[in-house]
Amino acid sequence: MQIPNELLEFDRASKPIVQNEKDILKAYSELFYHYKQCEINIDKIKELNDEL
Repeated sequence: MQIPNELLEFDRASKPIVQNEKDILKAYSELFYHYKQCEINIDKIKELNDEL
């Protein structure tokens, strides 16, 4: 079984422009979002691997 391409690709986080505390919170929020997306994809890949 081949792993679907969508599980191997991810949107790169852009470099944030930080000028104040609100920008820092936004940057951390975006970083966490991208982290969770990768975590979800890894879990799905593990599930596919366990099915083999």
